[in-house]
Amino acid sequence: MKDSEQSLDLAKVASLYNARFDEYGSDVKTVGWGNESSQHLRFQVLFRGLDPKGKTILDVGCGLGGLIPYLERHTGDDFRYIGVDIAEKLIGEAVAKYGKDGREFHVGDIHSVTLPPVDIAVLSGALSLKAVGIEAYTYATMERMYDLAREAACLNFLTKYVDYELDKNQHYQPEMIFSKARQIARYVNLIHDYPLYEFTVQLLKSV
Repeated sequence: MKDSEQSLDLAKVASLYNARFDEYGSDVKTVGWGNESSQHLRFQVLFRGLDPKGKTILDVGCGLGGLIPYLERHTGDDFRYIGVDIAEKLIGEAVAKYGKDGREFHVGDIHSVTLPPVDIAVLSGALSLKAVGIEAYTYATMERMYDLAREAACLNFLTKYVDYELDKNQHYQPEMIFSKARQIARYVNLIHDYPLYEFTVQLLKSV
């Protein structure tokens, strides 16, 4: 990512999530979710049509590592996991809970951390805070994830199709995200059929 495009204040965002950890501890509220069931629904949609078993999974904005138990239940623990997050307190908690062979964690963002090729790259909720430069950062992140993935890059977003928006949240026009995704990948799924005010895009290497 070019320095000229990197106007997003990542240190400010990291401080917000570290402060949430101080307040809520190891809880889904720390990463901005209302409950575990909605978090797991997001995971289910991110992996729709994909099989994570035996794969290397990159979790961008991994937070507390909540994706790991979901993957364990669906793969029998047959996967390699790489988690990246800018909030060091969240990474510290994720390492304490899930650190073992085959589980790798990095403090930083996807544009600053050196990462290997992976099979599937996912991002859940990490682009939902409104900030200067967030849209350019979002598009660059989507492209970087696709470049790293051998199979698919999957991301979710708050949708513009809502009754209201909180000032702190970044909502996206699904059509615009689809258009940007198609500039990156030939095969793109746009999923807007689940009962959350969100949508998911899957950028696929093949079909």
